[in-house]
Amino acid sequence: MAANGISTLANKKLRQDAKLALAKTNRAASGRRDTLVLSQLPTVWTTSNTLTDNANSGGLVTGRPWT
Repeated sequence: MAANGISTLANKKLRQDAKLALAKTNRAASGRRDTLVLSQLPTVWTTSNTLTDNANSGGLVTGRPWT
């Protein structure tokens, strides 16, 4: 078990959201891009533990999913 408790969350969506929130906090503290744009992720988890593909029209964006 991780000290931050992320690994004990109920489903993959909650774990993904918690990891992104932790990354946002760490990025803000270091002065890097810290605005999260979920639509720039290639896939996101649903509460039923299935993946949803994002369209990502326009291709890869530098620094995604952070702006």
